[in-house]
Amino acid sequence: MDFKQIEAYVQVIEHGSFSKAAEAIFMSQPSVSTYINALERELATKLISRSTKEISPTLAGKIFYENAKELLTLKHNTVERIRNLSGSFVGEIKILASSVPAQYILPEVLAGFADMYPNISFIVKQADTLEVSRSIATQKAELGFSGGVIEDSKCDFKEFMTEQMVLIAPCDKGFTDSDAYSLESLLYQYRFLSREKGSGTRTQYEAFFAEENIDIKKVDTSLCFDNTQSIINGVISGLGISMVSEFAARAFIKKKMVIPLRLKEKLPVRKLYYVLKRGFAHSHLIDLFIEFLASWEGSPELGRKVDL
Repeated sequence: MDFKQIEAYVQVIEHGSFSKAAEAIFMSQPSVSTYINALERELATKLISRSTKEISPTLAGKIFYENAKELLTLKHNTVERIRNLSGSFVGEIKILASSVPAQYILPEVLAGFADMYPNISFIVKQADTLEVSRSIATQKAELGFSGGVIEDSKCDFKEFMTEQMVLIAPCDKGFTDSDAYSLESLLYQYRFLSREKGSGTRTQYEAFFAEENIDIKKVDTSLCFDNTQSIINGVISGLGISMVSEFAARAFIKKKMVIPLRLKEKLPVRKLYYVLKRGFAHSHLIDLFIEFLASWEGSPELGRKVDL
């Protein structure tokens, strides 16, 4: 068994196709098939269930896939550590982040990190908190950022920052930023623009509503969006009210495009987390980035992080 066989297998499972796997690793399709057949002979078991419609791992194949990913990552990390002994830090970090960290926090963090380590590149993709957890657990990304915690035995969620939630309303519907409103009267009277299931923001405000004895069945949540910016744009357009990250709403509040509502109840403070796979040997570059994150203070606009 060698790393080329392992890589070929991982690519076939992730692409669901021998031809696409071959393209991804610059091999011929017959070579990929040969590698997979050799693996199955060596392990004396079928790793892939082949049919005319789709390719999927067998039970043994699922177990092998998870360990194969770890082997490839370990190989990559080992090579990185040896190369970086010279003090020349070079490489790439793949990040998956929920909307608030991805759009409003990571750009500033990465700018500071890039000043110190210009030869380290990043691929940052956005997903909801649930998908962040799943992707870290299955090693589709190396580092995650989220606005909530998913109870996943394969992931560690480490708090690195807090932020204030804010309830926003349209500017042309008679709301003011001076009156103190009752949460119950607002939610039962006006449409509430909601986030999708799996969103850290949604988890946070639903917990807050439960603490305040709000009957969610009485709340009009007929409009649901999968990102914070669409929620804010919906409020600006007069579709309803919503609770969002203060980081995300700040510029729109300053421009008087939305109104931050004062509540008689205390608005929640949300924790933000970075996410790593539990019990896994992370790359030297990940360790370096986490070390930077621990020392990062944030700009006055973002506020200060919590102690790691």
